[in-house]
Amino acid sequence: MKKRVSLLWSICILVALVVACSSPAAPTPTPTPEAMSTPNCDQGFSRLSIGATVTVVEVGHNNRVRSTPLVANDNVIGELAHGQLATIVDGPVCKSGLVFWKLKSASIPGGTGWSAEGDGTTHWLEQSQP
Repeated sequence: MKKRVSLLWSICILVALVVACSSPAAPTPTPTPEAMSTPNCDQGFSRLSIGATVTVVEVGHNNRVRSTPLVANDNVIGELAHGQLATIVDGPVCKSGLVFWKLKSASIPGGTGWSAEGDGTTHWLEQSQP
């Protein structure tokens, strides 16, 4: 009986040592909300390209134009209305859950700015004839 108890204690100690000495598995990184919601610029959402002339899809809805391709209250520099034309000069950049393109237009303060094509589901800018 004493041998069994001694053997069981030896096994318990061995198991405890193995568990204590094992390196813990690296935790799986948790994606940030932005990473989960941002459309992938390489996965077919965008219908635009550099050099294209664009306008806002919906009549009565303006697209904000920003100094950087990121949603922030302090970077809105103007708006692009339906019917106003702009030329894409850079992009796409996927940030803040949106697909941004850098636009050039006389109606944009400073001549250029970033505006969102859409959110991965809905398109707000569309290609137009110059």
